[in-house]
Amino acid sequence: MITPQKKRRNALLNYSHVALFLLSLSGMSGCAKFLDLPPRDKFPQDVLFNDEQGFIDALTGVYLGMDKPNNGGTQGLYTNDLTVGMLSVMANNYTNAQNSTLASSLYANTSRYSYTDAGVKAEIAGIWGGMYNNIANLNNLLLHIEAKKALFTRDNFFRVKGEALALRALFHFDLARLYGQPPLTGATEKAIPYVTTFNIQSKPFVTLNTALDSCISDLQRAKSLLAQTDTTALKKGSYDLFSSYTQNHMNFWATQALLARVYQYKGDIPNARANAMAVIGSGKFPLITSDVASVGNGTRDRMFSQELVFSLYSTSLAKINVSTFDLQSGSLQLSAAGKTSLYLGTTGSIEDYRYKSWFDANAAGLNVPSKIFQDVNLPYIMQNIMPLIRVSELYYIAAESAADVPSGLAYLNQVRNSRGLKALTTASITDAETLSNEIMKEYQKEFIQEGQTFFYYKRLNKNLSAVTGIAIVPQGAYVFPIPDKEQEYNH
Repeated sequence: MITPQKKRRNALLNYSHVALFLLSLSGMSGCAKFLDLPPRDKFPQDVLFNDEQGFIDALTGVYLGMDKPNNGGTQGLYTNDLTVGMLSVMANNYTNAQNSTLASSLYANTSRYSYTDAGVKAEIAGIWGGMYNNIANLNNLLLHIEAKKALFTRDNFFRVKGEALALRALFHFDLARLYGQPPLTGATEKAIPYVTTFNIQSKPFVTLNTALDSCISDLQRAKSLLAQTDTTALKKGSYDLFSSYTQNHMNFWATQALLARVYQYKGDIPNARANAMAVIGSGKFPLITSDVASVGNGTRDRMFSQELVFSLYSTSLAKINVSTFDLQSGSLQLSAAGKTSLYLGTTGSIEDYRYKSWFDANAAGLNVPSKIFQDVNLPYIMQNIMPLIRVSELYYIAAESAADVPSGLAYLNQVRNSRGLKALTTASITDAETLSNEIMKEYQKEFIQEGQTFFYYKRLNKNLSAVTGIAIVPQGAYVFPIPDKEQEYNH
């Protein structure tokens, strides 16, 4: 474990909603991963942005904000609600969610898409507020950074500004995917405010297409800046914590991968493909070649960590796992029949590494999804990481955007082969529709507990009842309601 020689502090800012903000700055001290930092003390804004470290601390505060409940929500943003929690429930990753009493029945009500339920409504408002908290923090940083460029050493100016722009795009994109209409039917309808300034003025709602264009603009700027940084330090430790383990940052490659995701959501297939192919072609995120998470392996790399383009470091994962999947009773589960249907269907196999490795007996002997289990003796670099972008998604984008079925199968089969599955052939996958169905199966298998399956369904405006198996899906289930406070102050 690498120990830094100097203390670090961190800035945390809070933002209630788009129209109002509250500034609060908290200090940090360091350990080997740059987010492994306990709060210490507080610094006023004029002190915070007086040196390079202050900007780094402010950015670190945003990463920490991705892990915390906000504005009335009870669950972490990217460590729960948008990954293993609400979005996984909405994709029916857990067949017992409708009867769950966990989190004051949050998951039970979410599984019915009951967005007017008090608990669900508060969580949805918390997601909105938490995202705009983070956006406000970034806008404040970006407001000050250009005038302080001379303070920075090495490539840190490009890294801090580039990551800030890329994160701003990420938060707005996920807001648009949650609160906007499906892109196939509602691209020209108002979705969210896209906020690029730090002030108390209300911001207008823009259409989904406009929001996506703004995401792309921020990401293109970020990509140009991050191209001027060391793009190789993905899994390297260093005495300079900020430049260590950049797989846990919105790094250059993560920015390009997010561009592929945004372009695909917008329907710009050539640009989606070009960005996906660039990340695949970098060779920096090789697909696994064996069952690295098998019980017989000394190191159970459940996350397939070499494939992660961007992951969030969080010490909350063990607690989330214990309180959600490792209970004596009531843990969220995928039934045996559900697991068999998902992984052992007509083109599946009992040899699928995901089938063998992502489900285990918990302390009570119940078979549960186990991606975020924190195994004993897990190497430090594999601890406490929540996948947010993995390279397999880029192969799926390449497969979906291919010019013909054989070309699409070639990319899909690379992932299948890396998961212990046999290649599919044109003898059974004869047209674009059957290829698309196989890609959907891969999303369902690959992104269990990660939240991306629901967004896949929404992008293609799938019939939620048909693809999830949830019998009753109310109209409007794809769209989170705008929080009441936002309606009052800014809608």
